[in-house]
Parts: sequence; structure tokens; C-alpha cells
Amino acid sequence: MTAEVRLRSIVLLALIGLFVALYLLLYHLGFYGVLVCGTGSCDAVQASEYARFLGQPVPLWGTLWYAAIIALAFLALGPLSGSDAPPRLLGLAAVAGLLFSAYLTAVELFVIHAVCMWCVVSAVITVAIFVLARPWKTLKRSPPAAGG
Repeated sequence: MTAEVRLRSIVLLALIGLFVALYLLLYHLGFYGVLVCGTGSCDAVQASEYARFLGQPVPLWGTLWYAAIIALAFLALGPLSGSDAPPRLLGLAAVAGLLFSAYLTAVELFVIHAVCMWCVVSAVITVAIFVLARPWKTLKRSPPAAGG
């Protein structure tokens, strides 16, 4: 799979994740009375004390993260396609997103004892973005310059 195909796939996945995060954010802000979940656990997760991080709703962080992923992927596809910076930043963001998603999933399973279907969808998207971003390749150290 070429880098361009991976980046386009990341954009598509991040757009889906952005819509999920926005849906949860709008619910969290009171724009929806009932969260369509199927399991009933989404309300428990969204109402828990863990539904906020650093004083802000977790879905806001998800919205910002997905938007950043989209922006970085577009930069890597377009104006900064020859630069190492966007893929490295994308790799860092993918690692951060994966770690935060793992933390939230652990909280759901072991603390709240409820699993939100939308959170699972977001976690799966985050894992896919992590795999496509390949941070283990983009973040490895550059060789030292010759003759330095």
C-alpha cells in the first residue's frame, strides 16, 4: 500500500471518527435527549465522571483529535508532501490517540462497567489510523548526517 493510499484512508477514517465524536459531543452538550446506542450503556458512560478530561467533554477532545488527523494527512498529501514533518506529527498523534483510547476503554471495562458502542467504534477507528500511520516507521530516528 502506497503512502498516498494510506493517507487517503486515514482521511476517510478520521472523517467517520469526526462524525462519531461530533454526535457524542452534541449529546453531551444537551442537543439530544437520548443517545442511540442499542445497549443502553452509552448513557452510563457519558454520564460518568470520566466523561470529562481536563475540564472538557471527552467527545470534544475526540473532535479536535480527528480534525488534527485530517489536517495532518492533508498536509502530508498536499503542500508538505515532501517533508518529513507531517508524517512524524501524524505518527505522534496516532500514538497519543491510541494511548488515550486504550485508557478510556480500560475505564469503561474496569471502572464504569459499561461499554458505549460509539466509543468502541471510535476506538476501532483509532486503532486503524494508528496502523495506517505506521508510527514505528515515521518516528524512528534519522541517521546522522555524513561528515558531521
